[in-house]
Amino acid sequence: MIAQECKKLRGQLEELAQAEERENIHDQLESRRNELVDVRDSLLAVTNSLKALSARTELAGDLDPTKCIDRVRKIRESLQTDPLSITKGRQFSDMRKAFEKFATEGTECAQATWAIFMPRAKPSVDTNQLAQAEQQNDFKTIALKLKTRAKYAEKLGKNPPATEDDFAELESAWEDIREMMAALPDVASDPLVQEFLKAANSSGGASIDLLTDEVRAWLQENNIADKYRITTM
Repeated sequence: MIAQECKKLRGQLEELAQAEERENIHDQLESRRNELVDVRDSLLAVTNSLKALSARTELAGDLDPTKCIDRVRKIRESLQTDPLSITKGRQFSDMRKAFEKFATEGTECAQATWAIFMPRAKPSVDTNQLAQAEQQNDFKTIALKLKTRAKYAEKLGKNPPATEDDFAELESAWEDIREMMAALPDVASDPLVQEFLKAANSSGGASIDLLTDEVRAWLQENNIADKYRITTM
């Protein structure tokens, strides 16, 4: 009788231990899942921004995803033989650290690329031309709209666009600014300067051929020699 009770108790203890082990495994897997979700979200944020940037300009630096790819390969190989291997050893931690490092480097790459690209891509708002337009009844309304749109574009452009849609929104604002700048009265009387300013405020920028001595002198005289985008193509 006592032997049977002991056997029954031992069985119950084994069941309890197995249940605790299953619960522990569940908790470990849930923890890994949460970590993967966090890593995935950070990687998506970085890669979406980099994708939008790379469609328009060359990325600064040299991102290398090799280590991330290698860590994923090792995890997959281990999971084929042991589905619970993700809860053991250092493989998962090594993979997570590789992804976190790539996300950090990707963010730095996006910021460095943006610091180079944005000043050359955005339209230049001539404050003198804008101030002059604000004093004229025929152009006061468009000048105010231009100022509002320029502030909005400046806000959008403080950081690299997070997605293609964000980039498109900023480019739309830039195009609106260019159109409104073109509608304002000329701030210079010299046709060569007018031609240069019109080209410089376009999406392609002004060709260096338009930067004549007369234009250069006018820019220096007005202290705006470094405000406009000039291309060598």
